[in-house]
Amino acid sequence: METSTSRIVLAVPKQHVKTVKSALERAGQLDRSSKIVPELDDRRAPEAVIDSAGPSQGADLSKASSPGEDTAASPNLTQQSRFPRLHFDATSGEYVDQSFLEDRAQRENRSIENETSSLAAEAPGDRDNHIRFPALQFDVVRGEYVEPSSMNAEADKAREPDQKRMRIPTTIPCPTQINGTNEILDLEAVLSKIIDNLALDEISTDISISHHVPSTGVSPHGVHQSPLHKALGTALTLLPDLASITHTLTVEALVTAFPDGYSVYKPMLLLPHNALSSTPWRTLIATYPPDSEKMKEVWRDMAISVGATHVAINAPIPISTSSTSASSITTTGGENILRSPTNLTPLYGNFGPAPTPQTITSPSATDFADALWVTARQNGIWQTWAPLYTMFSRGNVNEKARILSLPSVNDLDVASTAVDLYAGIGYFAFSYKKSGDRRNTGIRQVACWEINPWSVEGLRRGAEMNGWSCRILKDTDIARLRESLAVDDSDFHQADLLVFQTSNESAETDYTLLPSRKPPIRHVNLGLLPSSKLSWGVAVAILDKQIGGWIHVHENVGVNDVETRRKVVEGEFQSLVDKRDAATRRKALVEHVEKVKMYAPGVVHCVFDVVIGGDI
Repeated sequence: METSTSRIVLAVPKQHVKTVKSALERAGQLDRSSKIVPELDDRRAPEAVIDSAGPSQGADLSKASSPGEDTAASPNLTQQSRFPRLHFDATSGEYVDQSFLEDRAQRENRSIENETSSLAAEAPGDRDNHIRFPALQFDVVRGEYVEPSSMNAEADKAREPDQKRMRIPTTIPCPTQINGTNEILDLEAVLSKIIDNLALDEISTDISISHHVPSTGVSPHGVHQSPLHKALGTALTLLPDLASITHTLTVEALVTAFPDGYSVYKPMLLLPHNALSSTPWRTLIATYPPDSEKMKEVWRDMAISVGATHVAINAPIPISTSSTSASSITTTGGENILRSPTNLTPLYGNFGPAPTPQTITSPSATDFADALWVTARQNGIWQTWAPLYTMFSRGNVNEKARILSLPSVNDLDVASTAVDLYAGIGYFAFSYKKSGDRRNTGIRQVACWEINPWSVEGLRRGAEMNGWSCRILKDTDIARLRESLAVDDSDFHQADLLVFQTSNESAETDYTLLPSRKPPIRHVNLGLLPSSKLSWGVAVAILDKQIGGWIHVHENVGVNDVETRRKVVEGEFQSLVDKRDAATRRKALVEHVEKVKMYAPGVVHCVFDVVIGGDI
């Protein structure tokens, strides 16, 4: 077997583009010389499956159309002979077969040319209006005669890109037969090997090989440069003595090796973890460290190109020996108990003072004011956070949208409460609240538990941005509740979001102590990864016993273990229900498993929707 200059192109559903692209990036097999474009559907013209090297295998060239012929609209020869065109007969006032006109022409001793010229004849009584009647052509798809213009319109529509599947170019060589016939060997075997190497078994049935394309050797960023890459290239040309570092270190090599993906959370540009991990970039930063004045100019120009003022990288690259690692402060026994960011490094702009044990666990109003706060808007909902202190996952956007449309959230007959035991900055709590804004019944209040004070502050600020009221209960308030002392409860019932800034271990007790009238709890969200198992008992306890409800459990699961895990989750929740309320015979059922996203190779982030019935 020999290696050709052709490269594999993968066709995947649009919702899986990010997953497949990330897998290819990790493997170093994403072709950045070409854009990811829509896959054309199977109704388009034959040239759609022919690459520049020649016709694709399986194409029947004997059926190729003549120049100018619209093959998408034209029936084949057999169909044309069976279904002749119909011409309008001005005498009878209807469409007829041309043979009818020929017979009549012979009878009336007129030439066929004279009669067939009435293709555009005028109907009796309409001569002054000059109405013309085109020939009708049989549409084998519709099974009826239509005007050719209608068929052309259908053909044009057939050639429009199918937005549901996308073509992702790769650098994976396309194997060919040694005899040089360019016939691709067993495509299924080739695809299976690619999927195994990329750890994409979970979505293997959705991936196909579109066809291979020749490798042109064009610089990856030479044709389709983003504004960020253009700014990067311009800024790098201003670095002095770049060529003196090594003859292979060029601006083109650096721009080519820089990843395509990045995120903008105004006012911050966040670069991916592998932005500086390639050989050219490791060589560059050995001479020009990321925090050097020269590189700050590069980061500044990149930020400006995307409308940002700050730049950070989503990777633990120490920029100085004095850098403070948040992970060393917030973790205990390997567990990040505050879920603070452990892998974000500022590159440009003032992010505020570096985190300290004091500012992380007991921040003051001044600490909040001095920190950089960034924003994102998903599904029409604003969220804000301080990137040095709290995390944000944009990949959960689909689950947030699902919450907004869940029948169990929107189709309730009575007002209810939702609980988020790991609220963070309001990742999912805001979606529950948003759903309640659209109706008088359903979710009226969201009760949140969050231990990180920076996340609570982000939740409060985000609620304000969305126009919601937020009441925060800190340790002193909760202590007074536990001691049955008076607490200002004037806004307990009215607050859109009620936030307990404490551990969720005693959530059931603390919520019960609230003096105000409270709607029943019908939804409990458990969004902690990799597992929220320690809170399952609390979730069952806090869910309304009489009418029941839903518990939404987030878990990281092996792609081949989802169904097994489903049964385990269902069984363990049934045990918790039986242990708590043995006499009620309530049932726990996993009614749905939502696969949110690929979390890592071979690992999928799932949400198990556990429904628990009321007393029976």
